[in-house]
Amino acid sequence: MSNSKFNIRLLTEIAFMAALAFVISLIPNTVYGWIIIEIACIPILLLSLRRGLAAGAFGGLIWGILALITGHAYILTLTQAGLEYLIAPVCLGLAGLFAQKTTKLKLFPVLSGIFIAVLVKYFFHFLAGIIFWSQYAWKGWGAVAYSLAVNGISGILTAVAAGIILSIFVKKFPKIFQTK
Repeated sequence: MSNSKFNIRLLTEIAFMAALAFVISLIPNTVYGWIIIEIACIPILLLSLRRGLAAGAFGGLIWGILALITGHAYILTLTQAGLEYLIAPVCLGLAGLFAQKTTKLKLFPVLSGIFIAVLVKYFFHFLAGIIFWSQYAWKGWGAVAYSLAVNGISGILTAVAAGIILSIFVKKFPKIFQTK
């Protein structure tokens, strides 16, 4: 395959996965208050595990930009928007460090990539929670405790959900993680 066809295919795949993540993000996913299970991460994680760090990071960036330009972002300040809608979703590309080029897919690297990428993403949401969202803290909760509770629980629930769903994909559709 020529280089230009490869680049077009890769860019199309990145754009598709970012758009899919955005569409999934429109589905209500609140568990309690601000605690969520962000299943919209799954297409970007899959992209990262399939195509690597750079493709996953670029897909995450496009997903974040889509949320910003369509008005589906909760924006308090430009810095907060940049942290939560540009930097945080780019971190999902870290799963690409665990991409496998083998035909016999192993589950442990997939799960490791998912958990590391999601937890780093939610670290940035945790920081934003302390800096920007503390006025919404539950009565009697400080900014750090509130942000750790909301973003820690959301991050863990998101990582577990993504781990379960992508584990099923590893078992049932292993070729989806490989490029030709």
